[in-house]
Amino acid sequence: MRLPAVAVATAVLAAPSLAPSGVPASSVGCPKPATHTVRAAPGSGHTVALTFDDGPSDWTPKILAVLARKKVHATFFDTGKHAAQYPHYVRAELAAGHVVGDHTWDHRYPRTTPWTEAYLRDQIGRTAKELHEITDAPVCLFRPPGGFSSRTLAPVAREFRMSVIDWSVDPQDWRQPGYRSAAATDRIATAARPGGLAHPIVILHAGKASHEPDSQVSSYRGNTVAALPTIIDWYRAHHYRFVTLH
Repeated sequence: MRLPAVAVATAVLAAPSLAPSGVPASSVGCPKPATHTVRAAPGSGHTVALTFDDGPSDWTPKILAVLARKKVHATFFDTGKHAAQYPHYVRAELAAGHVVGDHTWDHRYPRTTPWTEAYLRDQIGRTAKELHEITDAPVCLFRPPGGFSSRTLAPVAREFRMSVIDWSVDPQDWRQPGYRSAAATDRIATAARPGGLAHPIVILHAGKASHEPDSQVSSYRGNTVAALPTIIDWYRAHHYRFVTLH
């Protein structure tokens, strides 16, 4: 059956741009993706991976400054929309030795926007292309918004040679008030502890990409920045080694 011209155009736009190796250009150089959703930090002994979602934003340089001072490398899951707005922060993340991953373009949840293969291919592919054009580095990791999954997610991620990354420790820093608060800072720092896990992946937020009003999901990250040194110091005092997810 011959497709209408509009359908052909949509299919072409949604398809990944392939390099001569047969994988998307943005993923050339990526290792073979994990066959399962990753929920544990890699490495032997006790390891911890700090991850920052929903950026970049004007909070990103403040987070980078803390990580630099503490000599810790992390993994940033950036949205395409924010990366296009703040490309200099994406480059700063990579230049500082951090890993940059894909967090979709628009950060829509499947309960509001069906995660069809075509939709995910567009969201993941556009973001990977944007990040690759900004950094000239491969994009090998994908974190779905909200940690949601669907039967279409893993196959599309594999098309882009990306491992799907979840988390195991969630301090829910998106619940913080819109101002500096010692109580909120302490709550985030305490909730970031691993609860006995040997290889935690901690999710924090470098910006806001979700679409709820601030009364439900705060866009303020001052308490995240304030809690970060305490989080790092606690893990170091308990003999965890910081790792990235690349």
